[in-house]
Amino acid sequence: MADILKVTAPMVSKNAIQTNKTAQDPSVPFDLQEIHNIIRNNPSGGILGSHNVYQNETGAAVLMNLLKDPDVTVNYLKNIYILEEIINLLPINNNTVTQEIRQLFQSLLIQPEQIVEELMRQEYSSTLFKGELFEFLRELLHERPGIKKEVAELLKAMNGILSRQDVLDSTANNLDYLSDKLAGSSTLSAKLAELAARARYPMDDGEFQVLRQNILQILKDVENSILYSPQMEKIVSIIIYNLSRYQDNPQYLNEALLNVLIHVDGRESKEELKALLSEYLENYKNGIKVENDSRVMNILAEIIGKQDRKTDIQSLNGDKIEKIIISLLSSPCNYTPLLHFVIPLSFHDMTAFSELWIDPNNYQETKDGMERGIHVLITFDINGIGQFEAEFWMQGDALRMHLFCPKEYYKIFSELYGDFKEIISGHGYSMSEIKIDSLKKPRSLMEVFKTLPYRRTGVDVKI
Repeated sequence: MADILKVTAPMVSKNAIQTNKTAQDPSVPFDLQEIHNIIRNNPSGGILGSHNVYQNETGAAVLMNLLKDPDVTVNYLKNIYILEEIINLLPINNNTVTQEIRQLFQSLLIQPEQIVEELMRQEYSSTLFKGELFEFLRELLHERPGIKKEVAELLKAMNGILSRQDVLDSTANNLDYLSDKLAGSSTLSAKLAELAARARYPMDDGEFQVLRQNILQILKDVENSILYSPQMEKIVSIIIYNLSRYQDNPQYLNEALLNVLIHVDGRESKEELKALLSEYLENYKNGIKVENDSRVMNILAEIIGKQDRKTDIQSLNGDKIEKIIISLLSSPCNYTPLLHFVIPLSFHDMTAFSELWIDPNNYQETKDGMERGIHVLITFDINGIGQFEAEFWMQGDALRMHLFCPKEYYKIFSELYGDFKEIISGHGYSMSEIKIDSLKKPRSLMEVFKTLPYRRTGVDVKI
């Protein structure tokens, strides 16, 4: 039998220098003896993505995509209207909800003679700062420019009062979401549903304090649940943030108003400001409907409101409704500081979906210095013809026009120079320049409005 080798010493070179690892000090929390150089940072895309509510697209990416696509709402409105044709094919004509949605679709389109009125209504509803109260504050700021901070505090206090129920409704929606996701825990789900129902009703400051404590306590139980997930973590953070937005200081508005009244001359003017403020808050709380509400926007809001689990249309629209909401809410905003209008049109059994972007402060350098003008982009899609883009520059009575049309119709529209000039001159403008080209591809908003990227630039502030 072969001899079995017995190794009694390690097989190492006698010349090798062996280092003895020092014993770790128990008072040191980490062992930092072996430190390697960092070659490059770890990819952070996954980390950032995990903290974003949108799993596929971050909020900034969504808004950037909107800037790159000037006809976002046009295409989404077309998709909405296509749903009506799908509904008409469904064998559920006796369904009450479907009948109601079909009526909304049919009333969405407007007639040509209603365009101007609808544009004025959308312009009026583009901001809440309309009415006698805000005219009074603007006049006051014009006379005393140094009180901008006091007026801003008053507007902030007003918003805190008016947004109370919106904050509670948002909190209730998120609590309902958690309740559905935690259906496996009957106790937690029932408590969340109960708190959500309570949050939907008006309450005084004392009742809100109790409700907030109950919500924060149940959220701690949610975080300790075995069903707790990263998506729920985001919703919990949103709920806590919304609760912090609730304005529960009853003296804040009075103090802000007093700081403004100090700078108002005359007893009558002071009483007028207080009366206007009281009337505005009362009308807003009572939900008095503004006569200048946009018909198109109201119908769109109703259509979007119907997209819940109980409607048959939910399975047809996919994620279109979410993108429509993002598109409408981001236009205009700090990312797109432009006036924005949506016009779905019906004319001679044809449908056209149009979107207008207007820069009312388009300054251009002239021989007399910088002069203010108006820059307009109109993108519209006519059913059966194709997509158009019309761009206008207005400075005083002078008007420049650039029309992009489908290449199949370029010859037809290129022969309409005289007609365009006649129409424009008939409305009091003089045509200084007109160009007609075929539309090769839709342009982005940043390509049309050259100063938009600079106006989007913010201030990098670290706190």
